[in-house]
Amino acid sequence: MKNYQILRITVAMFVAIVVGLSVTIGTILPAILAIVIGAMVSYIYKKSTDEILEDERITKVSEKASRIAIVVFSISITFIGMFLITLRSEYPDYTQAGFTLSYSSVVLLTPYYIFYGYYDKKYGS
Repeated sequence: MKNYQILRITVAMFVAIVVGLSVTIGTILPAILAIVIGAMVSYIYKKSTDEILEDERITKVSEKASRIAIVVFSISITFIGMFLITLRSEYPDYTQAGFTLSYSSVVLLTPYYIFYGYYDKKYGS
C-alpha cells in the first residue's frame, strides 16, 4: 500500500505541474493529456500489483465520509438557496442563484435515493 501511495503522490504532482504550466501558457491539451496519463498509470499499477490496496475498513470509512459529505453539502446549498430566494425583494439578482442551488440539491439527492433504494433491496434491510 505504501508504494501505491507514493505513486499516487507522484502522479498528482505530475498532473498539478502540467496543469499549472498549461494554464500559464494558455492551452488545454497538455492538461487533458496529463490527467488521462495520470489516470492510466494509476489504473495500470492498481490492476498489476499484488499489494492489498483497499481493505474493508477503508471501504467502510469511505462510505461513511461520502454519505456525510453529500448530506452536509446538500443541506448547505438548500439553506443558502432558500436564503437567497427569500432576499429576492432586496436583491433580485440573487434569486436565480437561489433557485439554481435549490434545484441542484434536488438533482444531487435524487440519484442518491435511487441508488440507496436499489442497494437496500439488493442487500436487504
